[in-house]
Amino acid sequence: MAPLLDAADEAEWFGAIAGLAETWGFDRILVAMLPRPTMRLEDAYLRSTYSPAWRQTYDDQGMVHFDPTVAHCLSRSAPLIWTPEIFSTTAQQSLYEEARGYGLRSGISLPIHGPNQEAGMMCFVNDSAPSDKFRRDVNAALPNLVLLRDLVIDTSQRHLNTHAQSLLPKLTPRERECLMWTARGKSTWEISHILNCSEAVVNFHMKNIRTKFGVNSRRAAAVIAAQLGLIDPG
Repeated sequence: MAPLLDAADEAEWFGAIAGLAETWGFDRILVAMLPRPTMRLEDAYLRSTYSPAWRQTYDDQGMVHFDPTVAHCLSRSAPLIWTPEIFSTTAQQSLYEEARGYGLRSGISLPIHGPNQEAGMMCFVNDSAPSDKFRRDVNAALPNLVLLRDLVIDTSQRHLNTHAQSLLPKLTPRERECLMWTARGKSTWEISHILNCSEAVVNFHMKNIRTKFGVNSRRAAAVIAAQLGLIDPG
């Protein structure tokens, strides 16, 4: 595990994870984590050795919303060994059938529930047939996989923070001021006097703010901005 702990950068860190997984018989892995519970699944921090073509197909079809391994890992703590039976709906069966074409035939998913409310999963996969032998191999490797999962949680914080920061709405100084005063209960008229500008200018900034946060009200934007640490609500 030393290469993981001593990794100088993200590429070396993920390479160490992939290398360890391969020594235990898994030539494909995925690490996916939501740094905060309010984030969309599509915005997860994700690194994998899956086929890029498969990842593109998976994303384009929104498979994350009906993938049973994702649902399991978000709501459970126990590892999930893949079997054809867990892909029960028509959409899930189609997902599994297509995934097998990319070498994702047998695997185990380990839920991630971190100390700072991180949520996610690690998947260890190969192209073996889902058989009793695969289950025995997984059971033999499981203590190492669990230890690796825990080390990944502990060593991922720098990469998660960088990812989370990249997703934050980019606010101008004036937009930040408008949001701060909104969070403190000020009206458009009051904000215009505090900032020495017209109400039309305040409304212009508020419209841009709502667009950046994808919400319909300035109050909702202010709440989210405070949660993300973008403003001091006072």
